Amino acid sequence: MRISSVLFNVVVLILVTSLVSIWFYPSVHDFMAANTMWNGIRAFSDNFSASNIESLNELPALPEQAVLVSIPYIDYTDEELLKMKRLVEDGGTLVLMDDYGYGNTVLDYLGINARFSNKLLLDPLFNYKNQSMPRINSFIPQVKESGVNIILLNHATILTDVAPSETIAWSSAASFLDINENDSWDGAEPKGPFPVAAEFQLGKGRLALVSDPSIMINSMVGRDDNYSFIRYLTRYEGEQGEFLVDYSHLTKAPLDVSKTRLIDTRKVLSSPYALVGITALIFVVVSRYTLKKGETID
Repeated sequence: MRISSVLFNVVVLILVTSLVSIWFYPSVHDFMAANTMWNGIRAFSDNFSASNIESLNELPALPEQAVLVSIPYIDYTDEELLKMKRLVEDGGTLVLMDDYGYGNTVLDYLGINARFSNKLLLDPLFNYKNQSMPRINSFIPQVKESGVNIILLNHATILTDVAPSETIAWSSAASFLDINENDSWDGAEPKGPFPVAAEFQLGKGRLALVSDPSIMINSMVGRDDNYSFIRYLTRYEGEQGEFLVDYSHLTKAPLDVSKTRLIDTRKVLSSPYALVGITALIFVVVSRYTLKKGETID
């Protein structure tokens, strides 16, 4: 056996082993589609057939019917902000979910007065298990008509400077904003109800704001009517255009980047045209190997 053949086999073995390890080794970072644990978004990604993009350069050239979900935990460049603005103004939908990140940078660039407070919303009365998991049951009629009665938040913030005509969901009158972070109401701290979700028309498209991205994670998306609420925000019908999740502004480990690319590659390779191409390639490789082996025997 030639040395080149041995090296080739070794390289193939290392490559296959690496890919298998990346595929099966669990991701543990927040909001990763490959993460099947409580803080990942595998269930969300599967339910909405969402594609992950590693750069806003991947936004569609024709954004009508496109939905972009962004969790802004890493700041934006002016070029990225311009791309997001064009997406919305040209007919796309931007769903901005934030609590303590850079959502206000996006809102300032888009010329929207609303802001994420970045202070913790607590509700000692209407909650699940504890006051940092408030239940929201006050919505505009259109949201209720879509099948949403209660949503559950997790360490959320609120929206400020939002007009009543722009607000679509409010916390209860028992809720308050924990300004000094001592987990109790101190008299001077603002009390609810507070806006926690809002919608705006920008050009031909829509901007939706939610003061808690946790409604997407595996342990939350199935709680109460969170799933239906996300459907309302995105107007997702299953047959619309591209549904994208912006991964470029999430903190992640190298493993998460590799797993995301591997998942996206699998989606591409699972298409009928790709399967035909792979079958043809395997046929060519096997045929050449068989012919060479026959020539060696002769």
